[in-house]
Amino acid sequence: MDFRQAYALALEADPTWLAAQARGRADAQERAIARAALRPNLSYSYDRARNWSDITQDGPPGSSTRELAYNSFSSSFMLSQTLFNAAAGARYKAGAARAEAGRFTEQRAHQALAVRVLQAYSDLLYAIDDLSLAEGHSRALEEDLRRVERFVVLGEGTRTDRAEVEAQQHLAAARVIEARDRLRTARNALQLLVGPVSVGSPVGLDNRCLPLAGPPEPLGLWKERMLAHNPELAAQRSMVEVAERQVQQQRAAGLPTVAAFARHRTSESDGENVIGQHFRTATVGIQLRLPLYSGGGVAASTKQARGLLDEARYQLDAATFQLGDDLEKQYSLVDMSPRRIDAYARAASAAAERVRATQRSIVGGERTNLDALDAERQRLEALRDLARAHYDYLLAWLSLRWQAGTLDDADIDRVGACFAGPSPSPASTPKGTTE
Repeated sequence: MDFRQAYALALEADPTWLAAQARGRADAQERAIARAALRPNLSYSYDRARNWSDITQDGPPGSSTRELAYNSFSSSFMLSQTLFNAAAGARYKAGAARAEAGRFTEQRAHQALAVRVLQAYSDLLYAIDDLSLAEGHSRALEEDLRRVERFVVLGEGTRTDRAEVEAQQHLAAARVIEARDRLRTARNALQLLVGPVSVGSPVGLDNRCLPLAGPPEPLGLWKERMLAHNPELAAQRSMVEVAERQVQQQRAAGLPTVAAFARHRTSESDGENVIGQHFRTATVGIQLRLPLYSGGGVAASTKQARGLLDEARYQLDAATFQLGDDLEKQYSLVDMSPRRIDAYARAASAAAERVRATQRSIVGGERTNLDALDAERQRLEALRDLARAHYDYLLAWLSLRWQAGTLDDADIDRVGACFAGPSPSPASTPKGTTE
């Protein structure tokens, strides 16, 4: 499995992305729900009943009572159309803004998926590299221990040398256990994204593809792109608009509403005084509703909506600052990564040369076995740092475009093309401390 295959699988299986799509479909209905209050409303009602009435009538001779049992029914169609309703109009605009915010949120989640897959994929590769180095170091220390024990038997070594190697060997065994646990965690993290398929051996990174581009464009240009294209900021702006429309909606609750209506009603025996009579009535008219007093609810609801509007504006400011700060971090990492990778590569090369020089010095009696162990430890750390720097660079390169809101399939394919090297294998182990 390579990165692009993992990403394609995640598009179909990642629960977080699937949830974002479902939420997007739900949010898309906000506009239609709010628009329904402005469209014609047609309803039908029907009822049929059996009635029992006791009718008492006062007269000169006295009161008389009679019992009646009769059937009644009514059937009516009602058509209404809002002519003026400021609250419904504001609610529609708020619904449209919510739908737009949902679309931007889904777009943000789509871009984030590529970053999350790359994070999980590179973490798995790094865990494999780390385990490979740890196992190789452990095997090399086993060879060192056997060599030192032979020297002790021959009288050419000391118990101190053996104790030093044994201590390092126990530490190396612990690191192998930890590395295996990290590998399991990293594999499960990728498995969660790609679904119930075998991850297998991930395709390794071809370091020759780095860096992906020349010197990065100015930071100011990236910040302009972020302000113009970042979906999260666009969603926050839409939520500010929602809050503004809600203020209008609450304020409009105190305004009159006007609607036109038409009704057709058929009834029979629809009351004690019309028993046995059949009615068919058609009505057309205008309905005006004017709220007079609501106990201060309109004023309180308007103040509450204004408070929520202030909150939405502050959240937009906070999101703008946080995203700008993260974009600057990713930009800095992309800018410095080529130099960082080169420095780690030189450090790894120098550490390897130090191991060889230390081994020659031990034979000449100028260095001790402890010096050799320290040199090997530095070499392994340099190799780990170099591997991590490669993956960090790719992740920062993709994250920079994600935060700017410009991440597209071409960028994902460009990163995916870098994973064309051989699959990492524990067979590629580091060299021991002695030849």
